[in-house]
Amino acid sequence: MINFNEILYDWRVPGTYVEGRPVYDQMGLVSFPAVAYLFVQKLAAGTAVAAQPYEITRPEQGTALFGAGSVGQQMVRAWKKANKTNRVFAIALADDGAGVKNVRTLTFTGAGAGTIPIYIQGRRVRYKATSSMTPTQHASAAVLAINADPDMPVVATSAVGVVTLTAKHAGEVGNHIDIRFRKTSEDILPGTLAIAVAQTTPGSGNPDVQDILDAVTNTWITDVVMAWDDAANLELVAEDFAERFKAMGKKDGHIYVGHRGTYGELGTKGALTNSPHLSAIGAKAGLQAPWEWAASLGGICTFQLTNDPARQLRSLVLTGIDAPEDADCFIETERDLLLRQGISTWTRLVDGNVVLERVITTYKVSNLAVADTAWLDIMVPKTLTRIRYDWAAYVTLMYPRHKLAPDDSVAANNNDIVVTPKRMAGTWASRCKLYERQAWIVEVGRTLELSRFEIDESDKNRLNGQQRINIIGNLMVLAAALEFEA
Repeated sequence: MINFNEILYDWRVPGTYVEGRPVYDQMGLVSFPAVAYLFVQKLAAGTAVAAQPYEITRPEQGTALFGAGSVGQQMVRAWKKANKTNRVFAIALADDGAGVKNVRTLTFTGAGAGTIPIYIQGRRVRYKATSSMTPTQHASAAVLAINADPDMPVVATSAVGVVTLTAKHAGEVGNHIDIRFRKTSEDILPGTLAIAVAQTTPGSGNPDVQDILDAVTNTWITDVVMAWDDAANLELVAEDFAERFKAMGKKDGHIYVGHRGTYGELGTKGALTNSPHLSAIGAKAGLQAPWEWAASLGGICTFQLTNDPARQLRSLVLTGIDAPEDADCFIETERDLLLRQGISTWTRLVDGNVVLERVITTYKVSNLAVADTAWLDIMVPKTLTRIRYDWAAYVTLMYPRHKLAPDDSVAANNNDIVVTPKRMAGTWASRCKLYERQAWIVEVGRTLELSRFEIDESDKNRLNGQQRINIIGNLMVLAAALEFEA
């Protein structure tokens, strides 16, 4: 029986009536709407309203919205360097009212003539020094150079040969501002000039990310970069995105954060969460701040994993990020251990670029505290998300108003708007073959053997399914024995 949606079944006026409708049985992949959010911190000078999202199309928007020298400005710029195409929004929180600003001092001693470089969070300023300048004059010249750059994350003052740098933001973000006087071998302090860096006041008090989570609770978000890496905020986003990923949540998303610290400190950070929906990257002495590392990583992952969710990210350059000096890079055994502690790894090229090695999640153990690698690589949740999204959308298109009947029933054999468990299994089979051609899954024959559909015993309007897939692997390790004849 042929059914119509627009033509009355007993229409009597003569004529030819044709309704147009699409056929989806040969349809390719459903378009996946990747939408990224940056969870940022703003200064009072920024025009953005707290907890209100703003779509970002140009990098300069970060300055107006979140203030010059703000975390928000830096994250927007870092994202746009890494990803110029995917849709991205930024949503900000102001400094915590009880937050404390980080304060550091630069103490000048000695004398020397030449151009003096100062790097603050990767931003370079220089001032010209003469051999007759006193430490107090050096400090005054440094202050002028630093404050001349409005995008600096600090405000500088000086007195008696000492420069005081006060973070523009209150909170822990100020503790991660890198300060150095050498980036390359060409950067030197002339003569006997020396500059000692000391922290006098550590920053404390981060904003509460729950205010942002409440604002976007019903928003479709596929990727999030978060500025804060403290235990409380990490726990909040991990719990929120675990709920989003559940069957009834249907708003799958992934979070990216950055850490700064030694091998041991990064391991401690990795232990704070056990989430398949969160990826962390860290460095011991990165020039850029950890939230800039995270924004670059998030931008790259959003672009690449939207194109192919099952393909590893090894060898991709972390755009806009300068690698630490060789001495500050983790050795191979340390990187292997970090991968067991929930920290993604990278390597340094000779030109100073950062190259991704393996991007993982922070998931390490099952709910029963058993070591588990099921969700180790970021490609696993990303591939599941794409297949689940595509399958749900395709079934909705194929069977929008269909009736449900048992296999081989009279209704099913005589009516084209009836779906049965067998027909749904056939639809799943055709879709799995498409996923296999995309190189998302393998062993489709076994998948179909282990998948089944059946009408619920208690609800004739419900079709239950058990769908088994085997996600494709990636060539990460080649282990071989090179044998020779003695």
